[in-house]
Amino acid sequence: MEIDTNSLIVDKEQLINFFKDGSKASGLKIGTEHEKFLFNIKTKKPIGYQGPQSIEKIFELLEQNGWIPIHDEKSVIGLKKNNKSITLEPGLQIELSGEPLDSVHETCKEVNEYLDEMVEVCKKLNIGLVGNGFNPNATFGEISKLPKKRYDIMRNYMPTRGTYGLDMMHRTCGTQINLDYKNEEDYKIKTRVATCLIPIALSIFSNSPFKESKLNNYLSYRSFIWQNTDPDRSGLIDFFMSDENSFEKYVDFALDVPMYFVTRNNKTLDASGESFRNFLTGDLKKIPNIKPDLKDWESHISTIFHEIRIKTYIEIRSADSCSWSGLCSIPAFWTGLLYDEESLNHVHDLTKDWKFEEVNNAYLDAAKNGLNTNMRNEPIFEHANKFIEISKQGLVRRGIKNRSNKDESIFLNEIQEMIKSRKTPATMLIEKYNSSWKENINILFDEEAF
Repeated sequence: MEIDTNSLIVDKEQLINFFKDGSKASGLKIGTEHEKFLFNIKTKKPIGYQGPQSIEKIFELLEQNGWIPIHDEKSVIGLKKNNKSITLEPGLQIELSGEPLDSVHETCKEVNEYLDEMVEVCKKLNIGLVGNGFNPNATFGEISKLPKKRYDIMRNYMPTRGTYGLDMMHRTCGTQINLDYKNEEDYKIKTRVATCLIPIALSIFSNSPFKESKLNNYLSYRSFIWQNTDPDRSGLIDFFMSDENSFEKYVDFALDVPMYFVTRNNKTLDASGESFRNFLTGDLKKIPNIKPDLKDWESHISTIFHEIRIKTYIEIRSADSCSWSGLCSIPAFWTGLLYDEESLNHVHDLTKDWKFEEVNNAYLDAAKNGLNTNMRNEPIFEHANKFIEISKQGLVRRGIKNRSNKDESIFLNEIQEMIKSRKTPATMLIEKYNSSWKENINILFDEEAF
């Protein structure tokens, strides 16, 4: 059902219905959002917003390919084409928000077409792209800032809530997967199962072992950064693993997450720290006597950054930015587990006795220890082998094949072999850094760039 986001909110029931109306009885879609770092090929350092090698120049070339500019006041801060958009994170990380698609094959095709286009455009400007969870070599001072009002508000607010919020904004890159739910019961099962598997997925797809050209003692430093960003809006959500979980419970939870901003007349207004509950009654202290519509609600819930968050679909945010092939294996992993009924029921049965505390402890440990993290008295690599196989069987049962008559399980082959050898993207990078790279981080930008 299409949601009218211009409807003025008159009661909490509208907010609950916002999520109910997101239910899809059939035709479940797969959406992928993935971020990349852009760098000067000669210096290996981040590019700026303006100049001969810049975001503006990239956007100018992409506009020649039919992309339409998105403005924030006077600045172009993104592009759109059909149902896809290219946007920028606060530190000029570039992100594709892909279309909702029917299969992992289509998702992988979209990834390939986008990266082919980006690489061709960037080569003309001597700019490279690299997928990594944390900027491997740049200091915070070397990162240019996107001129966007909402990010200015966040930059002022973040240091009041956590230690690493500004690093999160400017030096991290992730990969998000968006999946549908059929109804409220399906939402409950999927959010519970996904929460249980976050430490495992975090470990499998860890890819950020560097900071400022050195090893940082983590496998997913991006995850560690997020864990220490803002206790109100990052980490795991405990009630996803409880019988209390419901759309109403999520609404009550989201109402208590402090706001960042309100948009009126194409202007972004500072509402940082304010309560959406007060917004409902027109009692914001910074912006009095205005009330929200569903577009404000949609905007607010997009500033909730937990590992799993709900919009009119489920967004899973546990993976670092990664290699070309990883952009296909990440959606494949979750699709095989959550979109095949047999797999979903199997995983739900396997995890029904898991407790939030043990999952959360593993989640916190996995940023550093990855596959060697202890979870329920066995290392995560044992869980990883098990759940990748379950996912693979789910993809086989889906039976969606490409022109070569291969089903979606092909996208798990590479990562499955890596896990069997107890390796992840991060550990493979560390091996190269300590051996063939001879601790020269610049080689990463030569060998691992797209």
